[in-house]
Amino acid sequence: LGDTDSIHEPRPFSFPWVKSLSTAIVIVYFRTGNTSSFAASKLSTNTQGREEGEWAIDSRVVSLKKTDRIHSKKKRRYSWEWLFMLPGLVTVMGFFLIPAGYVVYLSLFRSTIEQPAAQYVGVRNYGELLHSSDFGSAIVHTIVFAVGVTILVIACGLMLAALLDKGLRGTNLYRSVFFLPYVVPLVSSGIAFSWLLQPQYGFVAVVLRALGLPVVNWLGNVHTALLSVIMVTVWEYLGFYMLIFLSAMQGVDVTLKEAAAVDGANKITVFWKITMPAITPALFFAAVFGVIQSFQAFDQIYVMTQGGPALATSTLTYYIFSQGFQFFDFGKAAAASVAMMVILGTLTASQFLFSRRWVVTDQ
Repeated sequence: LGDTDSIHEPRPFSFPWVKSLSTAIVIVYFRTGNTSSFAASKLSTNTQGREEGEWAIDSRVVSLKKTDRIHSKKKRRYSWEWLFMLPGLVTVMGFFLIPAGYVVYLSLFRSTIEQPAAQYVGVRNYGELLHSSDFGSAIVHTIVFAVGVTILVIACGLMLAALLDKGLRGTNLYRSVFFLPYVVPLVSSGIAFSWLLQPQYGFVAVVLRALGLPVVNWLGNVHTALLSVIMVTVWEYLGFYMLIFLSAMQGVDVTLKEAAAVDGANKITVFWKITMPAITPALFFAAVFGVIQSFQAFDQIYVMTQGGPALATSTLTYYIFSQGFQFFDFGKAAAASVAMMVILGTLTASQFLFSRRWVVTDQ
């Protein structure tokens, strides 16, 4: 029989492709069949020699069917979310995106009352705006108006909110009184203030005469007309911003204020070091929304001054109105609208960019 040392144990049945085939069968089974029996058992095999070890089903393979079910549920949920958002998307498309695109298209044509047929002129309308002194003065007036209104409503609204946040008696009444002008239409308030500021028989003129002070033609003077419109606008918007700041102040954690007071901080220090950083998101919203509101101001200007005197209160919105509906130059009006949209978009993007330096968030 020969040397017994030359007799070897039989090599275990092991081929590399067997393991791959087994894994593929398991994957197919887990995707199509019932996984309870496989999930409950541990499949392993031990071999001798160089291939001794243990192979088991990967946990990712076991959870393939569960993952597929989760993905299908997410897809169904997302489909319902898009369905609920569809009315809003249709509204945005119908009342913003499509009209904005048509305005850009219209700005490339010339259409006047003398030539109703639209004539393609390219960017000539934009070139005329750049060389127009009226358009330049409208931009200046708009910036002055926006800066004045935004600064005043934020400063005065913050002051009123700080007073009402102290829990004084009658806070709800004061809050309603300050907010009441915001619900009054701008046309109505503009007409009322036009009567009050009338230089002959207006209430303000009567009071000035009674006090022996000179009467000022507030809306007829180039130096006071824009200031008068700014003050009326501030009176109109002040209550809205006051409520925003008041709600933000009431959301500040009281324990932080109490801890600062225990450490010896006075009320002013608590306000500037704790309250102000906590309400910076509300301040940022007020700054962005105030600029947008100021750029869109039209009603009070049209009712009180109609852009006068001598175009002293002509803003971008009133310039667009005058070009489109007084001179019937719709191409130039559309070009001015596009320019206003670009300017306002640039300012808003700049505000968001610089907000990272001073707005305090939870992160």
